[in-house]
Amino acid sequence: MSRLLDDLNEPQREAVCTTKGPLLIIAGAGSGKTRVLTRRLAYILTQRLAQPHELLAVTFTNKAAGEMKERVAALLGGGMMDMNVSTFHSFCARFLRREGEAIGYDHDFTIFDTADSETLMKNCIKSLGLSSSQFTPKAQLRKISSAKNKFVSAEAFAAGAIGYFEQTTAKIYQLYQQRLHECNAMDFDDLLVNSVFLLRNNAEIGERYRR
Repeated sequence: MSRLLDDLNEPQREAVCTTKGPLLIIAGAGSGKTRVLTRRLAYILTQRLAQPHELLAVTFTNKAAGEMKERVAALLGGGMMDMNVSTFHSFCARFLRREGEAIGYDHDFTIFDTADSETLMKNCIKSLGLSSSQFTPKAQLRKISSAKNKFVSAEAFAAGAIGYFEQTTAKIYQLYQQRLHECNAMDFDDLLVNSVFLLRNNAEIGERYRR
């Protein structure tokens, strides 16, 4: 235990040892955020508050996720292969490959990258007989991405659309989502949005992952 706590200051130690209920840590660059997170994970395991497979740690880059996992393994003197340490998108992709059938996707769905999404968007705009100079693919993807990140579905977007341009974007959004689904595909935003939707709205799945 001393290896986990001795070189931490008081606020860091409090963050590591507080394990009941939600906890928000606000810290600037170089203040030891990764150290606190890895010690917190190791503390939970050494105190037998959870098994490795019951822990989830998410970050923004594969490099950071790999470093976090290595640090915890070094602290505990062994591999932590069962720990769920990854980027947000990687975790959501794995989650949806297990649970996506609940929203009509096969487990081997395709993940569209930026280039794939732009190609599909160009086809949607063309299919609707619209001008790609007036409704540029990149601009439409930005609008749709913004809607998805606010959890506004294509149907909800259409219901609230006002004026020609918004209503046209609504048609594009609906066709884009329809064709994604026909391809058994999701874009990067869908990975996050569909995961949140399932955890919030599917009682059986939500409860299983909470446990």
